Amino acid sequence: MIHDLNMTDTEYAQLVAQGYDPNLELELMELGESQTEARKLTRIVGLVQNKPPETDEEWEEFMKLWED
Repeated sequence: MIHDLNMTDTEYAQLVAQGYDPNLELELMELGESQTEARKLTRIVGLVQNKPPETDEEWEEFMKLWED
């Protein structure tokens, strides 16, 4: 089954490179989260799932997502 994730291929590729999992986003939406909130949570999980942010750039990206 194909789901419309409401993003371009370029955006998708960039998010996947950061650990984004579209299946997690869809699961969160099924649990009642809005697409915006589900994407935010999925991106946060992707950023920290393998290791915590270490560089200033990684921390800036994490904090930008967290504060939105």
